[in-house]
Amino acid sequence: MMEVARAVVPASARSPRVILYGVGRYGQEFVRLAAGRGVQVVAAVNRAGAKVGRELGDVCGLAESLGVTISDCDTFDYRSVEADIGVVFVADRLVDNQLAHERLLGAGLNVICHGTESYYPWGSDPECAWKIDALAKAHDVTFTGTGIWDMSRIWSGILLAGQSVSIESLQHQTVTQINYPSPRIAEYAGLDLTPAQFDEKFRTQRHSLAGMYKTIPEHVLTALGYTVTGVDEVLEPVVFDAPIYSQVLQRNTEVGRTVGLRFRITVDTTEGVSATADIELRYLRPGETERMVWDVTGTPGSRMVIERRDSVAASAAAVVNRIPDVINAPSGIQLVSQLGPMKPGKN
Repeated sequence: MMEVARAVVPASARSPRVILYGVGRYGQEFVRLAAGRGVQVVAAVNRAGAKVGRELGDVCGLAESLGVTISDCDTFDYRSVEADIGVVFVADRLVDNQLAHERLLGAGLNVICHGTESYYPWGSDPECAWKIDALAKAHDVTFTGTGIWDMSRIWSGILLAGQSVSIESLQHQTVTQINYPSPRIAEYAGLDLTPAQFDEKFRTQRHSLAGMYKTIPEHVLTALGYTVTGVDEVLEPVVFDAPIYSQVLQRNTEVGRTVGLRFRITVDTTEGVSATADIELRYLRPGETERMVWDVTGTPGSRMVIERRDSVAASAAAVVNRIPDVINAPSGIQLVSQLGPMKPGKN
């Protein structure tokens, strides 16, 4: 009997098929949003634990089953599933996500990673970046990092600067709320210390976010066509001039004791255009909201303010909306700045 060849349907002509790598808070939100946007999650993997063996829709709180059982990421056969792309919700550092990237790219899958260092791998970890780029090109697939920064920090700066005929400098300021009950926050943010104690603490240990935020102005300047020559990052304590109640510590934080931290970043270019960034993770004063601001000093000067609402949904939505861009992009590492602004998902 003659065997009939199976017709191959181009990815652009059907709904994207996804392998979800990491079924935590952001991964679950991704599934909920993807379910309403015609994105098929055809497999899901997680580290060994209570989620493995459960039905994905049930874990994500959906009313209906998705017909996907969560598998152990260490034993799953990534080549066995017909998919177009893998989405990774594991960690922020490239090196901590490297095994996930190798498994997915090595199986011939495009990859979107939600990790912070994935936005600008060349500025975060060049050694990992070269490995990712080479592996993606060897399998003719694409690697991109995206999430809430895609618009709120990266494309907002690019778009704002794009209306100036000349630029002297860019300034980026952000405030992120950390005043919520969690024992881990106090240690992570160096809370309720004197400035001297804060400086001593982080002289002897590298902060878990060190080196991540500096890539924001570096990425934006590079996307605008400037040649970055130097990047400097300094970690500072934040103190208030009035007491404030700490949800973290369940008591007031007195004047002069730390309520958060600040990354102060400076980026220089060959062309003389500079950028600064003040990234604050701290308690909010009464009436404050989380916000991201870009200022352009130039002709004309301009300013953009973005107030953050639901950061988990915004991060997961960016991953959903970027899927078609990544599937259709050239192979290798492709930055979100190379893919154009995001477009909203279609109902």
